[in-house]
Amino acid sequence: MSAFIELKEISFQYEESKDLALHDLTISFNRKEWVSILGRNGSGKSTFGRLINGLLTPQQGRVIVDGFHTSSEEELWQVRKRVGMIFQNPDHQFVATTVRDDIAFGLENQGIPRDEMISRIEKYSQLIGISHLLDAEPHRLSGGQKQRVAIAGIIALEPDLIIFDEATSMLDPSGRKDVMKTMKMLHDRGMAIMTITHDMEEAVMAERVLIFENGQIKADGPPKEVFQSSEQLEAAGLKVPFSVRLAHELEQKGISFEQLPLTEGELVRALWTYHSKA
Repeated sequence: MSAFIELKEISFQYEESKDLALHDLTISFNRKEWVSILGRNGSGKSTFGRLINGLLTPQQGRVIVDGFHTSSEEELWQVRKRVGMIFQNPDHQFVATTVRDDIAFGLENQGIPRDEMISRIEKYSQLIGISHLLDAEPHRLSGGQKQRVAIAGIIALEPDLIIFDEATSMLDPSGRKDVMKTMKMLHDRGMAIMTITHDMEEAVMAERVLIFENGQIKADGPPKEVFQSSEQLEAAGLKVPFSVRLAHELEQKGISFEQLPLTEGELVRALWTYHSKA
């Protein structure tokens, strides 16, 4: 089965920069995959997301989404139908005075018939839990509510993949938790998810983690493998998750784990299992 997304020998450089933002990357992603992209500011991770969405075009190499090339003006529309993107500041994505009209805007641009448009607005506002906000003004909502509205506007277009570019970084803990629950729910329903983040709690939810450094991919694998090396995380400017750090400290004291616990819940269960066997 061919990959859903392929990046082949990609290099990208911003006009105002002397350095490459991304250098000779080749990587692919499958349908329905949940990928988390980590790295310090300037590592190339947001550029990577914008290349997949077609907001940027590489100077070298090819980006292919479901068989369509992002560098082709004729095919870019097909790419955008398949890949939606949620940004750090949801206010930058609002174009209408009510939530209902904002969700409708993208549907109108795709030429969706009115009856289908009404049906999708109702369906996806209920799915995301914002049906009671349809007549509200977006700028009056909380940060978490705004991001959920932005998500509803994207999933109403029924893409195959949503890229969340630092989408939880400006939210309070409650809003962050709401958005993360929404990500999981969408993935459980068969949608591919890509999160570009500094939040390690968010990253451990993924099936696959990439670590970017200086425009290159330094690690690629399941979270339990990638997070084994605290040195690798720290070298990339990333904070080692509390549960991982504590697990490593316990292992140095002779307490071993069958699998690396990524969350506090997993750590508690692993300690309980260890204690029951002791």
